[in-house]
Amino acid sequence: ANLRTVVLDKNPATGALAITSHIANYPGVDRTMSGAELLEQMKNQAVEYGTRYERAQVFMVDVSGDETGDDVYTKCVYTPDYTVKARSLVLATGAMGRSGKPFPG
Repeated sequence: ANLRTVVLDKNPATGALAITSHIANYPGVDRTMSGAELLEQMKNQAVEYGTRYERAQVFMVDVSGDETGDDVYTKCVYTPDYTVKARSLVLATGAMGRSGKPFPG
């Protein structure tokens, strides 16, 4: 299919899963492990199947298609060191617990 997957990870040691000490009953996981272990297992599997995995801070995403000048690669992901042009994009920003008062209403 001539497709390549790139994962840009700001910091694998942060995030709700990474700081979880005990993961049990997770699909595809046959033992109890820490969140950091699970993330490492997921990363290794992705890399084994051809994913390019890089540590990078993304500071801007453009999905307008204007920047690429290309009808196929219409998305641009900008890091301080390089730009990734892509046909499609999955944006996973993560989740962390909120501190402070909830929104009114």
